[in-house]
Amino acid sequence: MTAKQNFTAGRVESFKCESGKGQSILWDGKTPGLGLRATAKGAKSYIFQTKLHGNTLRLTIGDAKTYSISQAQVEANRLKALTDQGIDPRELAKAQRNEAETKAIESKSKELLVSEVWAQYIAYQKDKMTRSHIERGKKWGERHLKDHENLAQPGGEERKRSKRKTQTGVLYPLMALRMADISSAILKEWQKVEAATRANNARQGFEMFRAFWRWCALRPEFAKLIDAGAVEGKELRDEVPSRKSKRFDVLEKSQLKPWFKAVTSLRNPVAQAYLQALILTGARREEMASLKWVDVDFQWSAIWIKDKVAEEGRKLPLTPYLSSLIDSLPRRNEWVFSSPTSKDGRYTDPSVSHHKVLSCSQLPPVTIHGLRRTFASLAEWVEMPVGIVAEIMGHKPSATAEKHYKSRPLELLAIWHIKYEAWILEQAGIGFTPQKDENVLKAVGGKNN
Repeated sequence: MTAKQNFTAGRVESFKCESGKGQSILWDGKTPGLGLRATAKGAKSYIFQTKLHGNTLRLTIGDAKTYSISQAQVEANRLKALTDQGIDPRELAKAQRNEAETKAIESKSKELLVSEVWAQYIAYQKDKMTRSHIERGKKWGERHLKDHENLAQPGGEERKRSKRKTQTGVLYPLMALRMADISSAILKEWQKVEAATRANNARQGFEMFRAFWRWCALRPEFAKLIDAGAVEGKELRDEVPSRKSKRFDVLEKSQLKPWFKAVTSLRNPVAQAYLQALILTGARREEMASLKWVDVDFQWSAIWIKDKVAEEGRKLPLTPYLSSLIDSLPRRNEWVFSSPTSKDGRYTDPSVSHHKVLSCSQLPPVTIHGLRRTFASLAEWVEMPVGIVAEIMGHKPSATAEKHYKSRPLELLAIWHIKYEAWILEQAGIGFTPQKDENVLKAVGGKNN
């Protein structure tokens, strides 16, 4: 270092870079390590220089026009105190910045609304749905996604087929809350209110929210923010309505006649065929709704269903009556069950038509999925083997049901499936005589009843 001089306003003002040099430094005689640096371009700034861990450390304090001499001396003394303790002021400043940023992020996170994170959750699930390598059972289907969107909607929008406006979703009251405010007590009160007017939706909404909350708990950006146990409390679970017994979500043998009468009186032939197809095949609602004309083989009396369990799908017999229903449908587009008003051109809302059917026939509530259960229930009347029922419905192989699982040829499935259809039509009071050449598999099956 060069000779030191006590800093004064005059010395600071008059100090300049020596001619021919890039910079010159004047050291303060009063404050250890404090210097005034002047560059060839005329800029002046206070600096601090010392030894740290055997190496020279030089830091810029600030512009001489911004800092007074006394301010620069105070800052130099602070830096000196740190370096004397072996602390690098740069690392300390970095740590302090990181801490401040973390606190700012945490503060901002505490203001996060459920609706904001819910949108991220839905986007995550949508992205997962596009990945073909993920098995169907491990990602959402279109119907499941739609249920999540409906239960979180604000409501009040115009319906396409009704004058009534859309209803506020059961999850919507939670959307305006902060993530940090969600507690078991709040969820308990929410369930009390919703269960009083729409118990089934309240239960379904809770199950959806619980899955969402557990997803949040697995993500570092949300885990510190939420009470992960908010959805697990016993008192809360006690408030959640019980799932209605599946035993009652079926059509009984005696209810087939009024049900079919109401279905066949619907104005929409697509709705007629779709609802009957569910009860005749035991297919899941989306499996049947996604049926395309290329999946229907009238020559060999077979249809190819996109299976929820098996990615490659499954082949079912195209029984005579079902064949006649499908053959009579309009060929508007690629979908068998088409709709001229829906976005993608296929029939998407069978619940509306089914509610009309139940109301017209004065039957107790049965869900769309209940029609699938009806197939399994009524198949016993024709003594259809359990394994064949499972194979037609697309259930996972069950060793307990059959000792060992085996995949049967379509012709063998058709024997029992045709017998089942004929029995259903008999109970429903529907007179139907298949054409001799209408179903090739009939010859294999022999008698139908």
